[in-house]
Amino acid sequence: MSTALKQGDSRRSLQALAGFWAHVLALATFVLIPGIFRMTSRAAAQEAPATQTKDASGQATLKATVRQVLVDVVVTDNKNHPVTGLQQEDFSVLEDGKPQRIVYFEAHRPRVDAVAAKAPTLPELPSNTFANLSAGNNQTPLNVLLYDLLNTRLTDQPFAHKKIVKFLHNRPEGSRFAIFVLGDRLHLLQGFTDDEKQLVTALNRKEANPHSTLLYQSSSGLSDASERLSEAAGPAHAAAGQEMAGRLQNMENLTRRFYLQRRVEQTLGAFVEIAKFLNGLPGRKNLIWLSGSFPASLFPTTDRLDVFGPSANYTADLRQASDLLTVGQVAVYPVDIAGLETDPSFDASQFFRSPGDLTAAHSNFILEIGAEQATMDQIAEDTGGHAFYNTNGLSDAIATSTEDGASYYTLSYAPSNTKFDGRVRKIHVQLAHAGYHLAYRRSYLADDSVLEQDAAGAAMIRLQVALRRGVPLAHELPLEAHIRLQGSAKRPTKEEIAQLAEFPAFAGRKKWDGVKIQRYSIDYAIEGSQIALEPLENGRAQAKFEILIGAYDPESRTMFGYRSPLERMYLVKKPEEIRKGSFHLKHVVEIPSEAAWLRIAVRDAVGDHLGSLEIPLPLTPDKGTAK
Repeated sequence: MSTALKQGDSRRSLQALAGFWAHVLALATFVLIPGIFRMTSRAAAQEAPATQTKDASGQATLKATVRQVLVDVVVTDNKNHPVTGLQQEDFSVLEDGKPQRIVYFEAHRPRVDAVAAKAPTLPELPSNTFANLSAGNNQTPLNVLLYDLLNTRLTDQPFAHKKIVKFLHNRPEGSRFAIFVLGDRLHLLQGFTDDEKQLVTALNRKEANPHSTLLYQSSSGLSDASERLSEAAGPAHAAAGQEMAGRLQNMENLTRRFYLQRRVEQTLGAFVEIAKFLNGLPGRKNLIWLSGSFPASLFPTTDRLDVFGPSANYTADLRQASDLLTVGQVAVYPVDIAGLETDPSFDASQFFRSPGDLTAAHSNFILEIGAEQATMDQIAEDTGGHAFYNTNGLSDAIATSTEDGASYYTLSYAPSNTKFDGRVRKIHVQLAHAGYHLAYRRSYLADDSVLEQDAAGAAMIRLQVALRRGVPLAHELPLEAHIRLQGSAKRPTKEEIAQLAEFPAFAGRKKWDGVKIQRYSIDYAIEGSQIALEPLENGRAQAKFEILIGAYDPESRTMFGYRSPLERMYLVKKPEEIRKGSFHLKHVVEIPSEAAWLRIAVRDAVGDHLGSLEIPLPLTPDKGTAK
């Protein structure tokens, strides 16, 4: 596998990438903000515990680490409408019951009416040419739709699908969404975009069409042999038949519980994967979870033959998933797809052996509904979101979640308790005005180990995020790229197969007959006014660039990745001409021919500016394709 600006050593680059690609989707484990402040020597003298260093100019500086806790607060009135116009003095924060001093405050309001609704029309680009042009909505919150088919009855799915499409057609102008669907596995249908056509097209993919998942089929499609046996037992064998029917029903209940537990575990796993996807993205993110059910706590049945049956409680696992989401400033808005629920126990088609069985079925229904709503409330409260259930206005609930998530206040405080021992600390936010509801995360993990991340670690995370499939593009470095095929796809060599085997898309693969490698040529045009140059003698200058690529399959799994081993230097003879025009680079890369996405990041190493592109594959026919 080769990739180069002119030529490159792929083996060396892949060795350098071993650690990098292992964490492109790595979870963040920090909840505190390490802050580094540079001060003059006079200020340093007032801070005895800190250490002094000298910068390039010889001036003494102070490097101090300040722990801060960020809390996003959504304030709504009694009609669930966002409350705006509040000031820092209106809020107070307590940690474990002790008042804290707010050191940072920012109010966030939707900008769609002022900016996004009048976003400039982006120019139409030539075939197979891509650019990271900004539509003017980079500051709007990021919204994720999680369409949960795993826990939704097949009969509820057509209505839900129709309402979600309706919302996408009428969503706020400029609002950015990504779409996941949870079926037998988690699928990323669409990365973040404000393009209505792309969002609706994604939701119409086969993965999001109404269907019953394997786990749901297994848990709900069990034959009710116990009922048929009970009905068939004659008077002479009534006692024996009823006992056998009871034992058979107990086995059916255990089987259903097993599949239900697998669904719960898979759903929690989906939350973890989405937390990985959102890790490192700045600002608040809103996860709108559209589900028909999610019983995190499985209560003991009231059946007389299974009073002491096993009970699985997922409160701890749910709390862990909530913590991972709050770490990344992700607020969860659970929305019940099923709407208003009626007790199926009273349906005329239901058969019960005795009035006691009817009472037990009704009790189980009440417990199940209560457990589901408690789960929705818990994960919403833990992450600063809001739960919506007992409503048939699905599209309205999604719209309300989006509106809430765009109007919020960010508070930051430095904890007075400086002993960070890994324990959970409770957060309580108060408002000077009565009659309002506050949604925010209620706790955080005081883990001091997260402060060990240095500037290099933060820079690495920044690059990893830029290469992540589906996340917003980096716009610091405006760039344009034209990509062309070079020649025909070829079979990989043994060395290339060994390299590909290290990536998730090929993990465990044993047959490689169908795998081919395709070469592409990429021509970059970087806006010269945004490039930082290092001055040299005789009026010359030099630019330094780093290029990274990631190839992904249709399921967004990494197929191949590359990071240039060194920051390549380019001599600039006439800097003024470059600043008035564009800087051009040429890049050749070889990736698996079945790749569905190519992600590219270019970093100006002098100014530390970053730009990224996401290119859908295969390419459209291009008359200029190289032979």
